[in-house]
Amino acid sequence: MWPPMWRICHNLSAFIVLAGCLSSCAGFPQYSHPAADYYSAAPAESPFLSWQPHSTTTGQEAQLSLLADGLEAFLARLVLIRNARQSLDLQYYLYHDDLTGRVLTLALLQAADRGVRVRLLLDDMTSRGKDGPLAVLAVHPNIAVRLFNPFRRDYSRELQFISRYGVSTRRMHNKALISDNLMALVGGRNIGDEYFNAARDDVIFGDLDVLFSGPVVSDSSALFDRYWNSPLTFPVQQLNQSAVRPQQLEALRSDLQSWVQQQQQHRYIQALKQRLELLTHEVGRRMYNGRAFVLADTPDKLLQPGSGSALLTGVRQLSDQSRESVLLVSPYFVPGEAGVAYLKQLVQRGLEVTVLTNSLAATDVPAVHSAYKHYRRALLQAGVALWELKPDSRVGRISHWSGSSSASLHAKMLIADQRYLFVGSMNFDPRGA
Repeated sequence: MWPPMWRICHNLSAFIVLAGCLSSCAGFPQYSHPAADYYSAAPAESPFLSWQPHSTTTGQEAQLSLLADGLEAFLARLVLIRNARQSLDLQYYLYHDDLTGRVLTLALLQAADRGVRVRLLLDDMTSRGKDGPLAVLAVHPNIAVRLFNPFRRDYSRELQFISRYGVSTRRMHNKALISDNLMALVGGRNIGDEYFNAARDDVIFGDLDVLFSGPVVSDSSALFDRYWNSPLTFPVQQLNQSAVRPQQLEALRSDLQSWVQQQQQHRYIQALKQRLELLTHEVGRRMYNGRAFVLADTPDKLLQPGSGSALLTGVRQLSDQSRESVLLVSPYFVPGEAGVAYLKQLVQRGLEVTVLTNSLAATDVPAVHSAYKHYRRALLQAGVALWELKPDSRVGRISHWSGSSSASLHAKMLIADQRYLFVGSMNFDPRGA
C-alpha cells in the first residue's frame, strides 16, 4: 500500500532539510590561522652533541637505536625532554590522560619552565573533552598546542562522520618527538600506558620505535613544521569554548606534581627512577652508525583525496628492490586484491615473503580482522608465509612488570633482504594508505 501523499511530502521535506544541514555542515571549519612558525637551529651546547655521527659527509648519516621494550621507549622520551635546551616538538595521534601521559605532561611543563619552547601537535580524533585542559597547558608562554583537522564544535561528532565523511575520517597518524633538532624518536607508539608496558589490565601493545641523531633529524623537523603550519591545523585556544585563566595553569601544575608524588611507590614509577639515569648515560653508547631517510605523507594529502600515498610508494620501493626476502609486520593488515597480487608477484620473483599480523584473539579492532580474513586463503595460495600473533605471545611480556599476558601487535615495519628496515606508524591497509 502506498503511503498517504502528505507523508511522502513530509518525508521529502525532512530529507531536504537534512540534506541542507549536511551540505552547510560539510567541509573544513573556518578559523583564523596563526602566522607560520618554524623549528630552530640546534643549540651550540647540548649533551646530545656527543651522540652525533662522527662523519657527516651526507645528510643521511645517522646514529640509530631501536626501542622494542615499552619501558625503555618511555624512558627515552623522558631523556629527550629532560635534556632539551632549546626546543621540543611532539606530534601524536593519541595522548591519554593516564600514568605515562601525566608523567610526560609534567616533564613538558618543567622543560617549558626552563625556557624550552614546546610545540604539541595532536590529531583531533580523540580530543573530545580535552579542549579545556589543552588550552590551560597552552597558557604557558613557552607552550603552544595545536589540533590537526579539528571537528566542528557546534554539532555532534557522530553526525560529522556522515556530513563530513571525506574530511572527518582522514586523520594524522604520525608519531614523533624531536628534541633541540638534534635527536628524534619516531615509530608506532602513541602516548598511553598500553604502549609503554604500564597498563595493569588493558591490552599490552608490542611496538617499535627508532631513536636517531644526525643531519637527518632536520628532515623530521621540517616535516613537523609542514603539519604545524598546515591550513588544517589550529591553535586549541580557537577551538576551546570556555574562558581560561592563568591561575588554572598553576592549578594544573600543582595537581600534576601532587598526583605524580602520590604515585612514587607505583611499581612503574619505581622502575622509571631506577633506570632513568642509567639510560641517560647509555643511550649514546647503544646507538649504531647507519643511514636514515624520513618518509611521510604531507598534510596536503587530506586536501587532495585520491592523490595516493608518498609514504606507501617509498616503502614499496624497498620491496621492489629486494632480491631475497621481505618481512612485513602490520597489526591491521588488509591487503586487498591489489596487495595480494603484488605480494604474489614478489614470490614469483623468488623472494621469501613473510607477513606477521594479529590473530582475532590478539587484535584490539575485530572489524579489521574481519576484513583481513577474506584474504588469508589467497595469500597462502600465493606462497606468502602468513603468521598471526597469539595473545599470550612473549611480545607482551618483555620486561613487563605486571605479568599480563594480553598481548597485541602494534608495530609497523618492513625488512628487506635483512639489510633495509622501515619503522613507522602506517598500517598496511586501505585506511592507512
